[in-house]
Amino acid sequence: MTTRRAPATAGKFFIEGRILREQPECQAGELPLSAYVFDKAGMLLGSAPLDTKGTYSVALGLAQPVDVELMVGPADIPQQIRHSSAYRKAFSAKDWKKVDGERFRLTFDTVLPLDIWRPWWPLRICISGHVRKVSHHDGATTVCPVPFVKVEIFDVDRESCLWPPLRRWWELLLDRPVIRLPELLAEPPVPVQPFPGPDPVPDLNPVTIRDLRGGTVAAQLESARLNLHAPAAAGTVGKVSSLAENIAINPQPEPPGHTRVGEVRLLNAGLAARLEKLTLTSKIAPWVIFPHCFYSKAEVAETTTDYMGYFSTCFNWWPLHFRRGRLRFDSRPDILLKVTQIIDGVSTVIYLDPYTSTRWNVTHAHIDLYLDNEEVVCGSGVSPDPLAGSPVFFTRIGDDEVYKISQTSGLFSEGSLSQVAYGGTLHITGQFGDALTTGAPARYYRLSYARHGSSDFTPITTPLSDTRVDKATYDGEAHHLGPKTVNGVPALYEVRNFSDYLWYNPDWLGTWHSWLTEADSNVYLLRLEVFDQNGVKLTSALGVDYRDGTVAPPAVLPAMTDRCDLAITLDNKAPVVNLTIPAVLNECGVIPWSTTLSLDFQVQVTQENNRLRSWGLYYTKGISPTIHYLASGTSNTGLPGSVTPTVSGGSAAPAPGSGMLTGLSSTCAFALKLWARAHVRDGRQFIYYREQLQAIAIEKCPPCPVCL
Repeated sequence: MTTRRAPATAGKFFIEGRILREQPECQAGELPLSAYVFDKAGMLLGSAPLDTKGTYSVALGLAQPVDVELMVGPADIPQQIRHSSAYRKAFSAKDWKKVDGERFRLTFDTVLPLDIWRPWWPLRICISGHVRKVSHHDGATTVCPVPFVKVEIFDVDRESCLWPPLRRWWELLLDRPVIRLPELLAEPPVPVQPFPGPDPVPDLNPVTIRDLRGGTVAAQLESARLNLHAPAAAGTVGKVSSLAENIAINPQPEPPGHTRVGEVRLLNAGLAARLEKLTLTSKIAPWVIFPHCFYSKAEVAETTTDYMGYFSTCFNWWPLHFRRGRLRFDSRPDILLKVTQIIDGVSTVIYLDPYTSTRWNVTHAHIDLYLDNEEVVCGSGVSPDPLAGSPVFFTRIGDDEVYKISQTSGLFSEGSLSQVAYGGTLHITGQFGDALTTGAPARYYRLSYARHGSSDFTPITTPLSDTRVDKATYDGEAHHLGPKTVNGVPALYEVRNFSDYLWYNPDWLGTWHSWLTEADSNVYLLRLEVFDQNGVKLTSALGVDYRDGTVAPPAVLPAMTDRCDLAITLDNKAPVVNLTIPAVLNECGVIPWSTTLSLDFQVQVTQENNRLRSWGLYYTKGISPTIHYLASGTSNTGLPGSVTPTVSGGSAAPAPGSGMLTGLSSTCAFALKLWARAHVRDGRQFIYYREQLQAIAIEKCPPCPVCL
């Protein structure tokens, strides 16, 4: 905005008065306002702030009385005010009054209605969220928090560019937590059903969406008294890109309230709810992928996730604010987040777009965000704050609390589940008090095991590393904790320094590959001991408060002398399965049809140590993927540890109509699967699964004069 140069007569023309706001007490604090004066050519002649009583006096650089326009709006933004719908009052040259010889003055007092000035006032917006990583390994899905990472919050304004690919993928996105933008832009791997229309609107094509949104835009702008520049507005109703270009408004304006955003608000509630947790992710900014879709972006806040991956921040939000030189109405932010994780000096950046899930009210929004990038490191979600003093104790094996492990039998029990042994890879967790975790002096610990009743302990030496985050810079690094040799003492692990660092897995003590211990089932003692910076073992008398973590809360953990011991039963025996089909005629599995065919199967399922969790026998017919169970069993105690039933696969199968011979009218092939799982956990799931597959064909000719 150019200001007209003041002529020699500057200071002889004044516009003065008092401008009050209707019901100013309805908002706390003060909103600084200014009076701006422009000539008919749009040149700024002068401006002055309104004082606390609303009075103003604007000196103008004029040589003679001319037509002018007075505008009132937020302070220090004359260029934006000129192109906005801020309050304005026009005066003609004849309105000037000559006073004191050569001085000219205009006096104007008014009261600004509430619906004019209130949109200028900022809202207090608070955003909280949860950043988690989704991983898929060996058919299992795990979700873990992403701690101590920087979260930058952007307000963006965009066209509906993402809606066509979302429509193309919609059926595959239901109940899905995350999809990457490059994947979304590709063709779906399988055809999907036609996209369903919203409840009140029969068709949801992009034109309909724009028309609907255009009507909403016009209504919002009218209610906010924005300057619509009549020619542009009249010719572009329903064309979001033109409105954005000419008026620079949000294409998705909605009044504050609990509502879904964008096109998703047009879906019926059931479908929209199944899309709510979907996060769109990208390694590069979406406005780089869609350069013509994001026409506005601004960082509004910055924060950091905690150890559980949660974040929370607040900022002021102006429903009427200025972007690209124009006053825009935007009833709530349209949020996009940038997450930055720095480990070993390498920054991993992921943009998270909760396009379908953001819901707002005036003061708060909570957004669940998921990502599936392999480069992102996640944590365990355990509090980084150690206990006071110098206690040391075991807490969990995997996810199983150690107080649920019997110290007589070494077996795990919870609810109706009992007599569960442990095997496979065991993740061991525990606690150290803050007196042992200062890092100065350093402290170390050793994990070892021995068969119950033996004094011959073997140290665990599985390498252990964790990600630590500098409390001052929030930069992370991978840190090797052990095993280390300290002053000639081997197999020691470093106690984490909590004074200077935050840790992704603060309670992870080590990993025990239990299958390397012994093949037979036995009770073992797992031992935890603490050492000083010189490799000298610290006993109870030397200041370490060893505790028995196997006592159920809320009881106080009793003391142990000079070590922490945990009794635990190991069993690394997998079940054995065997399926016999007596009716098979040859090695190809062909069984001739007869009216007396019984089709009985001999099932043998055993576990060497009598720990059988579950088993089942089922079949599939021909090319159909439908599973038909013939028999199955589950045990909460592992007993009986062996089953040898005879299972009928014919029409007399347990489930009515599920027999393999039911409705058979011609030769047909079947696939049989016998499977079993041991009553053995790794602290998170039952492990040691075995299965046996067999294929048969029942040879039956359809009714005809001659069987071929």
